[in-house]
Amino acid sequence: MAQIPDAVALPSALPDTSPALRACLFALSGARFAVDVRSAREVAVFDDLTAVPRAPRLLLGVANLRGTVVPIVDVASLLGLPELLPARSVRTLVLRDGPLLAAVAVETVLGLEPFDEVLSPDAPTAPRGHASPRLVSGWLTWAGETLALLDVPRILAVLRATLGGPARRGEA
Repeated sequence: MAQIPDAVALPSALPDTSPALRACLFALSGARFAVDVRSAREVAVFDDLTAVPRAPRLLLGVANLRGTVVPIVDVASLLGLPELLPARSVRTLVLRDGPLLAAVAVETVLGLEPFDEVLSPDAPTAPRGHASPRLVSGWLTWAGETLALLDVPRILAVLRATLGGPARRGEA
């Protein structure tokens, strides 16, 4: 009868080779930003927006995203940047935090990148005057540039407070 070999001892902990964060990078008003990929649902281009009368300026309109009415917003002013110029077609990055959902107008999406290090929002080496500090959860270095890692839950909460209304699925 074959004998079962003694158990082989494995190292107690294998080195973790996964990055600290995967982020979606995008450009807005000439500046580059990042969001945690877990909050970025998709990139969507909307050709037809429905205007909302008497809405705050940052609400560009609403659109149908596979049966869900989604607010299309320009967060540039929240980040201290010039507002986007109106266009017929709007490229967006759809962000979600729990029941809150909004499509943020962007110039371009640069891609998904892994990052091994995320600097604290108040790190001594963090740039000053670059994005509203209350909307930044950290800083990333990409291609020699320091990018603000935006705090998606906080941004969506600010949008909800600015736009009003209850927090329901598909609304910001």
